[in-house]
Amino acid sequence: MARSVFGSSMASNQAKAPIVVIGSGPAGVACAWGLAERGFKPLVVDAGRWLEPDRELALQRALRPEGLDPGFAAELERSFRVDVDRLPLKPAFGSLFPYAVDEPLLPTRARAVGVVQSVGLGGLSSVWGGAVLPFHDRDLQGWPLRIAELAPHYRSTFRFVPLAGQRDELEELFPLYGEPEPLEPTAQIAAILGRLRMASEELREAGLVSGRARLAVASGASTLATACRYTGLCMYGCPYGSIYNAATTLRELLDAGAVKYRPGRIVDRLEETRGAVRVRLRPLDGGGPETLLAERVFVAAGVLGSTRIVLGSLDAYDQPVSLLEAAYYTLPLVTRQRPARVGRGLSGNTLAQIFLELDDREISAHLVHVQVYGYSDLMLRAVAARSHLPERVAMRLLQPLLGRLLFAGGYLHSDDSPRMSAQLIQEDAGDVLALSPGDGEGAAQRVAAAVRKLRSLRPLTGFSPLASMLQIWPQGKGFHVGGSFPMGERPGELESDLLGRPTGFRRVHVVDASVLPSIPATTITLSAIANAQRIAAEHDQD
Repeated sequence: MARSVFGSSMASNQAKAPIVVIGSGPAGVACAWGLAERGFKPLVVDAGRWLEPDRELALQRALRPEGLDPGFAAELERSFRVDVDRLPLKPAFGSLFPYAVDEPLLPTRARAVGVVQSVGLGGLSSVWGGAVLPFHDRDLQGWPLRIAELAPHYRSTFRFVPLAGQRDELEELFPLYGEPEPLEPTAQIAAILGRLRMASEELREAGLVSGRARLAVASGASTLATACRYTGLCMYGCPYGSIYNAATTLRELLDAGAVKYRPGRIVDRLEETRGAVRVRLRPLDGGGPETLLAERVFVAAGVLGSTRIVLGSLDAYDQPVSLLEAAYYTLPLVTRQRPARVGRGLSGNTLAQIFLELDDREISAHLVHVQVYGYSDLMLRAVAARSHLPERVAMRLLQPLLGRLLFAGGYLHSDDSPRMSAQLIQEDAGDVLALSPGDGEGAAQRVAAAVRKLRSLRPLTGFSPLASMLQIWPQGKGFHVGGSFPMGERPGELESDLLGRPTGFRRVHVVDASVLPSIPATTITLSAIANAQRIAAEHDQD
């Protein structure tokens, strides 16, 4: 069980009630945590959907003293459909509860855009990959703050978020900000990491820095959650809760009496009046509208939710705002080494295992981030589908290939990626958030250059990309999206100040990725958490 991070050291600076935080995803919960650390007792308002009762019951029954029920594990695997030509939404324990799919209270009209809003308790941390790498100063051009101002909040994050990883060459670019616990690699991954370490100097000179993936996963001596048991079910939902979920921290805060929580609500708009904020809500169950008066509001409803709330609150209909993304692409890698033995039950932890940082000005002025995954049953299913073979036959006939197979997922900086557009449209049936894509030609060229770079380094890395199987996914599909109300020293219309306040507001702070001025290629969630804590700590100092 996770231990509480609160105790007698909590501050006593109690503010007027209530301060409201909208959203229970990582940024919202981090903001609530930061407020509670300073003695405030915020009210978290959230849609708060959770796993369906029958699935929750099946999960609890599967957690037997002698180990996880293998039938339940097989059922989870079947719940994640594999399609080689599209990227389906990742389920949690066979459910899509985290996503606002066809939610009548949150109508969205999207054309060739893959990002989806969350209505789940914990937001998208119920289904994320757990990768936690900070930003680098060189990727913050145009920001009104630097890494030094986020650093204290990176450190405080790992007081409630576990960190698995190790000290290695990545520290040259990215400090750890916490003490990592080791996560055991498979034999396949251990061999590749060894080769990368041996060639680290040559790779650095050639423009590549590599290291062990850093993950928000409980491991070793971590007291923040149950340590990883290497079930190989990471991509389906961890039955033991070893992968960090913001819902865990929210429950800790509730147990400590540090926050209040009101689930089952969708926030429509915010109105500042006489030193307070009127919050307009609608219950998910279809009840009548509600009004809540707050002293101050922190908005962390996810980029789509926060964009919808702010545009509606400003009556900014039919005014497009840009959504920034880190363009996402995937492709297989094949190692040159002797095939590792793979198969069901041998996959261990199946989240990202290796981080690669491409530093080549001919590709981009920014770092290009690549996450490498070892063998998992999803790879077997994908290879079987592409080969038109039953999985058992594919495992027997293609064992040498599967033992050499890796999977890479890469991201570009938002400066090198298309800009999507979002605008709120007023219709008879209600407000609709309309999303449309931008021009992705430049991103495709940079992705191709990054793949060529990886191919040129194969004598050193020991693996080669299968460029013919490269997939550049629809915009927003990697969920590294934000920047609709970017922070600035002198914010203009539909921008925010350093405290995340959109122009026109004094007591409303947007604290999620919606206020990031750009989206570096490295992982987005850790920096969104840190910035949310920063705003929580500084919001009343102006």
